[in-house]
Parts: sequence; C-alpha cells; structure tokens
Amino acid sequence: MKSTIVAFHLAVLLSGSAVLFSAETPPPADAKLPENLPPELKEQALQFKKQQASVREFMQAGKYAEAEKVLRALIESFKGYFGPGNALLPECQGALGTCLRAQGRLAEAEPEFRASWEGHVKYSGAEKPETLRMHNALAETLHQEGKYAEAEKETRAVVQSMTKVYGAEHPATLLNRTNLAVVLGDEKKHAEAEKELQEIVKISVRVLGIDKQPTLMARGALAVTLRELGRLAEAEKEFRAVLLFMDLNPGEDHVDTLTFRYHFALCLTLEKKYAEAKKEAEAGLATAKNKLGTDHPNTKELQQLVTSLQNAPK
Repeated sequence: MKSTIVAFHLAVLLSGSAVLFSAETPPPADAKLPENLPPELKEQALQFKKQQASVREFMQAGKYAEAEKVLRALIESFKGYFGPGNALLPECQGALGTCLRAQGRLAEAEPEFRASWEGHVKYSGAEKPETLRMHNALAETLHQEGKYAEAEKETRAVVQSMTKVYGAEHPATLLNRTNLAVVLGDEKKHAEAEKELQEIVKISVRVLGIDKQPTLMARGALAVTLRELGRLAEAEKEFRAVLLFMDLNPGEDHVDTLTFRYHFALCLTLEKKYAEAKKEAEAGLATAKNKLGTDHPNTKELQQLVTSLQNAPK
C-alpha cells in the first residue's frame, strides 16, 4: 500500500496549533470606535457595539454563517460612516476571513485576511500581536489552498517577525517554524523539512520540555516527514513517543491526537503491520465518531483508512 491511501494534510492540524496566533480563535469583536463622536453618531455607535457583541456570540457558538451576515453589514456600515479606509475595518475583515475559512470558502477568506493584515500594519504597526496573527492566518489559508510557494514565503515572513518580537525560543515562534516545515513537506522538500524539524525539536525539548505542545507538534510533524522519506522504523518510534504523551494531554479524543493516530496507523500500514494498523485506525475512528461526529474530515479519513484495511493480509 502506498501513502496515497488517504491524502491527509497536516496543515489544518498544525495551523490550528499556534494557539496565540491561530485564525481559528475568534478575534475580539469590539473594535474601538472613534472618540468624541458627534451627537448624531453616538446612538449609531451603540448599535455597532451591539452588532459586534452578537458577532462574538455567533463565532463562539460556531454559527459562522450568521456571524458572516452581521459582519458584512457591519463592514459596510463602517465604510459608510467613517470612510472606505478606517481603523475599524481590519478587525472585522479578519473575523470575516475566519468565518469564511470555517465554512471551507478559502478563496473568499484569503483576500479578507490579506486586507486585515495590511490594515493592521497601517493602523497598528507591523509587529503588534493582532497584526502577526492576521499575517499568520493569511499564510495558513494560502497553505490550505495549496498555494505552497506563496504560503512558504508568507510563513517565513511570519517566523522572522515572531523571532524578532518574541525571540527564537518562544512557543509561538517554534510552532510557526513547525508550520513552515509542514509547508516544505507539502512542496516535497522533505530533507529541508526534516532538518528544520530536528532543530525545532532540540530547542523545544531543552526550553519547554518533552511533553509540551510545541515539542509534540514538531515531533509529530517530524514523524510524518520521516515516513515520507521512507524511514518507517524511525517514524514509528516518533509516533509512539508522541502519542504516549498526547493520549494523556490533550487527551485521546482531542483532534490533534486523532490526527496523529491516523498518521501512525498509516505508517504501520506501510510497514505491513496490518493487524496493529487496523487496531489503531479502528480505535481512532470510534473516538472520532463519538467526539467529532461522522461528518468531520478527520472521521472520514479514519473511516477510509479502516475500510482500506478490511481486506489487508493478516
């Protein structure tokens, strides 16, 4: 069996792992309104605040279509009252990008994230946390769209900025270096990806510890890379070590753990350890169905792998 049994990208997992800067975390919906508003605009400003609060509630509840509708109206209102270029827009544009990406509408999300990032650069500064977060969201979206060359360019820029602002050994910097390595892997630059990941793991273990999130994300990505390089025994060893920690924290039913369990089962399949591969895949599938539901992408990928193993040699 080849590794193309299931074409699962690690991009979604790793892009959602940089907790401090992931676009999956709804941004603040209460952009600061201009001070000293004329009396005729004060009442309207209060209405804007109410709309912003409803956006946050919708996004936190996963009601992205409802949030999108409010955000589009809010953006038009901001443009109408305060002009086409104003400091209120970037925050709403970033939130709209998040809503669109959550609905799988990546091509629509990309320009919103780009506009948000550029607006934050203009009104807040290139090195502010929200600016970096939106730049990262743009890079992640390009990656998910399969625009790997652009994604590599933007991810390198994000890593460079984070290194400057937070330092080379900050968890967010390390997580985004891992994102970069995943992009390199999708570009088939596996040797370069491995070199990057080996360095990240070394730093993460020394600075953060063997069981911390950036360390585990890097080791998991390294295991995938080793598998793609055909070094299956090394990959298996890494997967086992990573899952040993992740089953405890964040837990065996966490989406990250389920994703790495899938990759581990695929590695075992390629090693022709079919019985163990089936056992791991079935365990992951049962947990995914219970935790994520049958329509979640991770559940579907695990189901496909389990199905492909039904007729495998004993």
